[in-house]
Amino acid sequence: MTKILLLSGSQRAESFNSKLLGHLGQGLIERCVIDTLEPQQVKLPIFDQDEEGSPALVAQVALLHERFRSCDGMVVASPEYNGQITPFLKNIIDWVSRLAYVDNRFHNPFLDHPVLLCSASTGWSGGAVAIPQVRSLFAYVGGLTLGDAVCLPYAQNAWTEFGYMFDPAFEAQTAATVERFMTLSDAFSKSRTLLAVAQ
Repeated sequence: MTKILLLSGSQRAESFNSKLLGHLGQGLIERCVIDTLEPQQVKLPIFDQDEEGSPALVAQVALLHERFRSCDGMVVASPEYNGQITPFLKNIIDWVSRLAYVDNRFHNPFLDHPVLLCSASTGWSGGAVAIPQVRSLFAYVGGLTLGDAVCLPYAQNAWTEFGYMFDPAFEAQTAATVERFMTLSDAFSKSRTLLAVAQ
């Protein structure tokens, strides 16, 4: 079954982005395996190339590397800080992408993985200002980012005691974007299975 990794770029306990991931994940739970990378599971210092050979850090990064490698697609939801990508998200990708340069047992875990970018904010932009930076980052490390993104402005207005409640037009657009992402992720999963059988 296709495996999808959910990754939040926010460390905030009540993050609207983490809640958006949860909302999208609930819609996918019957058609794929969901792996949610919780922010509290990441205890990495700010990336420092002088420290990347540390056995303790290598072991920690290797665990994250496996979660990226083993998934068939990623849904990434991140706020924008002053119109920029969050340091937390950038730091994860920096550490994980460097592991192959430190230990040749590892390879690029992002290569050809479909990536759906999402953002929620309490302002007008819905995080859209930073989306091009996040797209550039994942494209640089080899991911296949969808042209469409899910951007939710004024997220606090859509959040209720029952979770997110979207208007029909936004819900329909989001569903169509997620469906495109899943089509790519399912295809990637099948290609990996066929390659494994062939080997």
